[in-house]
Amino acid sequence: MEGATGKLMVAGLHIVRKLRKGQAAVWYVYAWRGGPCILRAEGARPKITAALTDAAAEKRRELPRVAVETIDSLIEEFRRSAEWGRVSKATRVNYGTWLDRISAEFGTVSLAVFTDRRVRQDVLAWRDRWAHQPRSADAAITCFTRLLSWAHDRGKLPPSVLTGIDRLYEADRSDVIWEAGDIAAFMPHASVEMQEAVELASLTGLRRGDLIRLPWSAVGEHAILWKTGKSKGKATARVPVLGDTQALLQRIRDRHAAEMAGKREDRRKPLPETILSNSHWQPWTPSGFGSRFNDAKIASKVERNFHDLRGTFATRCMLAGLNDQEIADILGWKTTEVAAIRVKYVDQTRVVIELGKRIAAAKV
Repeated sequence: MEGATGKLMVAGLHIVRKLRKGQAAVWYVYAWRGGPCILRAEGARPKITAALTDAAAEKRRELPRVAVETIDSLIEEFRRSAEWGRVSKATRVNYGTWLDRISAEFGTVSLAVFTDRRVRQDVLAWRDRWAHQPRSADAAITCFTRLLSWAHDRGKLPPSVLTGIDRLYEADRSDVIWEAGDIAAFMPHASVEMQEAVELASLTGLRRGDLIRLPWSAVGEHAILWKTGKSKGKATARVPVLGDTQALLQRIRDRHAAEMAGKREDRRKPLPETILSNSHWQPWTPSGFGSRFNDAKIASKVERNFHDLRGTFATRCMLAGLNDQEIADILGWKTTEVAAIRVKYVDQTRVVIELGKRIAAAKV
């Protein structure tokens, strides 16, 4: 029989006999094992009557109602927690999307269900709806696992039953870069604002989220120094300013000045604090930037991710004379990752150029 707490109770009345030397036995009838006493009688064992079962039922109805915790109630607590307040804004947006999806699928399910590893098959079936988008599928499990781990830390659940689920996305893009042909194919399909973003990414190696927030004030004569969004703002970007970087920045300033000069004075806007901006000279939002980039990527049929521009920046540094360790320090990479790009793109290019020079000299 299940009580208001949701826990299984021992079915039926619980009867206990107490023997007394030289006296009649005493019988105690409890509403259930561990429940309140509803009858004390001496002598013969008391008979189970309708009155006794009704009394036991009444005692059960008097039990305080305890709400059964569900995934929805857990999500609500998590969103009010100090931990939620400590995660970055980008993470909150990402987790917020997945928490809503978790709620839609599992919101009314009791937390008790998530003490049984068999629930993994239900979660995996849900995750596999995004199997055609492996990174999204992995994000679903990452968010769900963090939610259950938070519950475990507060004694609500045993260790997460979702721990150890294999990731679907395993592509290694550490040596993938945008080559000159990729950039040339992309640019005609992109707005001037997106063209500037791609070029700036290839000249700085900054991640997309940091790039769209990069302020003019971070650019010095020889380096960009700025606290990024990585590690909750504790990481500092230290990027050398290449000659082409200064030229790009000046083109952005000149474009702004020319566009404002053609407007009435009351419609002119100041240069935004961020280097990159949308067509309204407003800072990009992450979603707006991602949407415009994807539109141009699809139209151009360029099979490259924005993140791959970091590799392009690495090749520029190599051609400028920086060694692998210096480049690794700037990008936060391993030297082996830098070396792989050098071998694949830079060294081979130099070999071909040298061969061309030798052939040209031989003809002379």
